[in-house]
Amino acid sequence: MTQRTPELEAFWTMCADRMVRRAKMTLAETRESFDNEMGAVPLAPDCTVENFDLDGLPVEKITPKGAPADKVLLYLHGGGHIFGSIRSHRHYVSRLAAAADVTAFHIDYRLAPEHPYPAAIEDALNAYQHLLKQGIKPENLIVGGESAGGNLAAALLLTLKDKGLPQPAGVYLLSPWLDMTTTADSYTRVGTRDPMITRAGIDGVAAAYLGGQPDNPITSPVRADPSGLPPMLIHVGSEEVLLSDSTTFATNAAMTGIDVTLHVAAGMPHAWPLFHFYLPAGLDAIGEAAEWMKHRLANGRAAAAA
Repeated sequence: MTQRTPELEAFWTMCADRMVRRAKMTLAETRESFDNEMGAVPLAPDCTVENFDLDGLPVEKITPKGAPADKVLLYLHGGGHIFGSIRSHRHYVSRLAAAADVTAFHIDYRLAPEHPYPAAIEDALNAYQHLLKQGIKPENLIVGGESAGGNLAAALLLTLKDKGLPQPAGVYLLSPWLDMTTTADSYTRVGTRDPMITRAGIDGVAAAYLGGQPDNPITSPVRADPSGLPPMLIHVGSEEVLLSDSTTFATNAAMTGIDVTLHVAAGMPHAWPLFHFYLPAGLDAIGEAAEWMKHRLANGRAAAAA
């Protein structure tokens, strides 16, 4: 295991304190606390923000200065399917968009337990189809998401496949939660090192998201057939219990011939780029993801012109 830097040590301590505080909060208080904390982080410089309503679905458009309108990132936030919002993730999405030179859209999809599966997937599909109707070509579109948003991004692509709809140019998954069960190897081998997520915590949010419905290959994409999905970049930390979700999904996708880039970041916790203001390594990961997005979108343009 990589020796922790002072920044990582401070982050581990902060996470421990946060877990103690949140254990005493109601869900409403957790949502408000997370939005207040993360919403206070400034946007990337020179980004403009527009909000609009898509048939009752709140959508935010983030445009970095000079970014082309037809090169798009659709981002799906994390939060265990029970918290997180446009407000909490605005700062992070703006940095991805600015670094990749794309226009970004992210959504306030419906949350569990008030709105269990498949509500969030319906909202993601609505947003994706809206972008296509607005003239955004699939080869000019990247889908991304972290944690539960990574689950939602993978589920969206599987749903597109089932419906015969076009896939995007690529998908970026950051620390994706891709298995509703908690039986994977990393829960045992990494569990004591993860400062943010526990087996019991995943069991709880999985129950809230499923809402009494059975698990299936859409809710747990590690058990889906990934053939036909687009190229993917997966970032995951070595210090998170969801590590097996990424390695299993990457292996399954690679076995079908998909172009897969899997980066297991040594010493990093869950979704560390989201905390770029604490962890400098988060900015490095944002830069890597942005370069991958640029490459995918350039390939899409070349394929369309051929």
